[in-house]
Amino acid sequence: YDSVPTSQDPKPKQSTILACVYGLVASLMCAPVMMSFASIIFADPFFSEYAPELVKLVLFSSAVHQLCYVRWSTMPFAVGQVQDAGLIFLSSMARFVVADG
Repeated sequence: YDSVPTSQDPKPKQSTILACVYGLVASLMCAPVMMSFASIIFADPFFSEYAPELVKLVLFSSAVHQLCYVRWSTMPFAVGQVQDAGLIFLSSMARFVVADG
């Protein structure tokens, strides 16, 4: 409890810079996670030859997901982070495609 307010409303320029810094930090933390997701999804030896392209594809799809989530969310503080819940299904689908392919 402060009897005297100690914070001021941030200026629009400061707020934008701070948002960009937070976004950069979140992106840097997200990239290794997405790379590990790609290695889990495409774990079959068939995909080893295409691993660099597949990692880039997962990173790109993650970026598109995050941008769409942030852009069209009704919450101003929304952060679109890809979750690992569907990872097992994506991995199974990739293996079945190789097995049936």
